[in-house]
Amino acid sequence: MGQIPKIKQLQTTAAGTITIDWNAVEEIIGFQLHDNIKDFYSRILGSKNKHGMISGRIKYDPARFVKRYVNEEDWLEDANRGLNHAEFSLNLLTQTDVDYVAGYLRNAFKGDWTGGNDFGHRAYIGEILINIGQISLVFNNDTGEYEWVDFGYGYYDIYSDNPYGIVADSTQEFLDKFILVK
Repeated sequence: MGQIPKIKQLQTTAAGTITIDWNAVEEIIGFQLHDNIKDFYSRILGSKNKHGMISGRIKYDPARFVKRYVNEEDWLEDANRGLNHAEFSLNLLTQTDVDYVAGYLRNAFKGDWTGGNDFGHRAYIGEILINIGQISLVFNNDTGEYEWVDFGYGYYDIYSDNPYGIVADSTQEFLDKFILVK
């Protein structure tokens, strides 16, 4: 049984380490993928035992985690009730087969997580869990930005053009936000 990947491995492995035929994947899903999402998914594979997920506890400082607020100014500032850590999970591919990757990305962009709502070209990539609950982490394929949103009790708003905030503009900047609690 292989070692379950860790966030540090994802942070320090170069993009393109995992070879994926992105042209074939894009042909199947019907649109071009932003280089940042290719960067994210081409570093390491997730363990099939954990359904491709990396998880753990990170230091949580909303002033550092949120690069900029878009519509919900300071929304996360007091959301963790003074706790300085959060649980996180990030979803990874578990194999490089073109049909698998295309199906995985189709689900990431249009799967059950959307509740049937239109999120534009956004893919669900993970979450952080804080005192108020799950904060979803999504990737905006149109801008290349990593965004966050709090859906709260099933209320989705008009998210296709309405992120709550931006976590990062690049994959490495996004990954560097995950500092483990020792």
